[in-house]
Amino acid sequence: MLALDQLTKLWALRSLETGATVELPGPVDLTLVFNRSNAFGLVPDYGALSRWALASVGLAAAAALLGSILRRSTSTINAFGFALIGAGAAGNALDRLRLGAVVDLFDASKLRFVWIFNTADVSIDLGIALVLLAALLPSLEAPKTDHGNN
Repeated sequence: MLALDQLTKLWALRSLETGATVELPGPVDLTLVFNRSNAFGLVPDYGALSRWALASVGLAAAAALLGSILRRSTSTINAFGFALIGAGAAGNALDRLRLGAVVDLFDASKLRFVWIFNTADVSIDLGIALVLLAALLPSLEAPKTDHGNN
């Protein structure tokens, strides 16, 4: 997912004009924008401080999630969810490190969704959905076996 995110952003940077919308059939158009804040613009833009702080948080989150996956300390569904969240966090952090802002391009304003987003954001959302699914439906996971540690 990280590779797909970076490839879609590279394509957008090479093919789209900043701020101009390419109308497509269906619910999503393409509009290239640069997001210097975080999701939903919750963090004010403090220039370099915001850039480096948000990049650091994104990379730390990706590393922590990868560590959890590698330790096999979680269920398979959670591991996939963590991988998707980590890939999205890393993708947006890489943008901040390379460009000073996150590249956003998917515009769903036809659906009254006011934020423009990217593949990394979709990855994070899918990962969160899997983690929530695992929490709500624990019966989907096979029970862990005790290997004689009684």
